[in-house]
Formats: sequence, structure tokens, C-alpha cells
Amino acid sequence: MKSSQWEEPNAYTVCKQISHHLGGTLCFDTIWDEIINISPSVGEADAALLDSWLKKCSERTWRVASDLDVRVRSEKFGIYGVIDRVFEESPYFSMVRPVMPPAAGIYSQDRVRITAYALCLSEMYGHEVRGGNVEYLPGGESRFCEIQPGDMRKFYSGLRTVCNINAGSIPKKPVHAPCASCPYYSRCDPGPESLSERLHHK
Repeated sequence: MKSSQWEEPNAYTVCKQISHHLGGTLCFDTIWDEIINISPSVGEADAALLDSWLKKCSERTWRVASDLDVRVRSEKFGIYGVIDRVFEESPYFSMVRPVMPPAAGIYSQDRVRITAYALCLSEMYGHEVRGGNVEYLPGGESRFCEIQPGDMRKFYSGLRTVCNINAGSIPKKPVHAPCASCPYYSRCDPGPESLSERLHHK
């Protein structure tokens, strides 16, 4: 029987533990000791990841966070989450990612997450928060994401999808859907293929 408990990927554990030391001493031995106590399943490949990512992160200066893993919520939008790093001055927060950064800019899904976090902080702080940083630790990069109109549209679209799911609706199957891991797979009626799906199958 499958456990419903989420298992933290080792790469995520490595990333999170590095983030707790950004702005201070990035010591391999200290951070690795913390990682093996948090996740005993880590191995040589994860140690190599840590070494590689620390080298990239050591090439730049990082701001020291005033708080870590801060729970935030918005009563207006009915959303909540945990922000990785929070600061006393703008940009007020950052989220860390265990992936290489794109060639330019910020990944679309990261922009939507930044938007959601900024809305939560705006409500909690009582003033507008217009964006935050995305810290792509494998590449040792921190990029500022300023919320744009398109980000808000994607946020509202995602919010409607969540509301519909909570109301009992099954989300529409996206292109290249990861059906095998979807919790709605047994209830899903894929319906007719879209044009993009038909073209993809050719």
C-alpha cells in the first residue's frame, strides 16, 4: 500500500539546507552533517551535488535572511504557503529552487509562485509587495521577479482551477499530462483529443 506522506527529494533537501546558510559561511562539512541527519537516504551523488552547488553559490554575495521558512497566508484569496527566506528590506522575500536557471528570466511556474507569495505578504504587511527573488542554487544565481499583468492572469486561472477541484470537479487534462502520477487518474475522462494533442501524436 502506498503511503500518502510526501517524501522530500534529496536534491530539495540539499537545496533547502544550503539556503539556511546563505549570507554566512558555506561549509561543506557542516551542511552535509545537517543533511544526513535530516535525510539518512542521501548518498554519494547527493554529496557531489552539495559540493557543486556550494562552489557556484560561493561565487557571489548573498543577503542574510531575517527569518527562514515563514508561514504566510491570504484570507482574501484563501491561499497559504511557506516562504523560504524573508528580509527586512525590499525585495522582501526569496524562494529557493533546486534547478538550474533558465537562459534568461524566470520559469513561468516560478513567476506564479512569486505572485502568490507576494499577495500573501502584501496582505500581512499592509502594503504592496511587487515581487521577490528566485534563487536558483545549482547555478548560484538570484533573479528578481517583478509581478506583471500576465502573472496575475495565470494566478487567477490557477485559483479558479483549485476552486473547481475543491467543489468536486476534475481538472481538464493538460497537454503532456503526467497521468500515471495523477490522483484523479481513475476518475478521469480524457474526452476528445485537442488539436495540439493530435499533432503531437503524428
